[in-house]
Amino acid sequence: MAGGALKYRHLSRKSSHRQALLRNLVTSLFTHESITTTWHKAKEAQRLAEKLITLGKKNTNASRRKAESIFFEPVRLLPHLFTTLRERYLERPGGYTRVLRIEPVNKHYDQAPSAILELVDGPKDMRFLMTAKTLVRERTTEEGVRELTAKNVGKVTRYRPAGFDDLEREVRRMEAEAGSVRSRNVAIASVDEGRREGHGERQPWLGGGRSKGK
Repeated sequence: MAGGALKYRHLSRKSSHRQALLRNLVTSLFTHESITTTWHKAKEAQRLAEKLITLGKKNTNASRRKAESIFFEPVRLLPHLFTTLRERYLERPGGYTRVLRIEPVNKHYDQAPSAILELVDGPKDMRFLMTAKTLVRERTTEEGVRELTAKNVGKVTRYRPAGFDDLEREVRRMEAEAGSVRSRNVAIASVDEGRREGHGERQPWLGGGRSKGK
């Protein structure tokens, strides 16, 4: 209808090409749990991904046929949708995906706005990982965990199965990784200092060079 509201983004493609593009994006999303694309493609693919997860939660013959017609690799992805993802989002009322803005990926090409499209509560959930990283940092401060961080903890663990246990496990992993990095840096600094002291006569720019005789 002329002058009507835009119901979806055409993405500069005809209908058949647009549908093929979105099917390819959601196939990649359900395969890798996270994809990077342009902002507009991510928003359109998000709508289709949400519908697919809703079909998975219904778990009927009709919903299986509909999902099979969308995936490019239904034999591999249908079991994942109707078992793993269905159980993950069974108690979540909606919001199964998240779009995060990032800097343009093709900086030297078209500067198109880029974004990350991900499945929430999965192994690559960016907000979950960022909250764990924030906890690692704030637990070492005198002020402790801030109120805003505590609210974010509640958000990322609310519908996640064993959410608090997973978050604490990720925090311990990051703490151990940070400790090993600090130990390695201290060891490297000690070795470098020893080398400088042992070769001071050969490095006049450090102030330990020999003065040449006349």
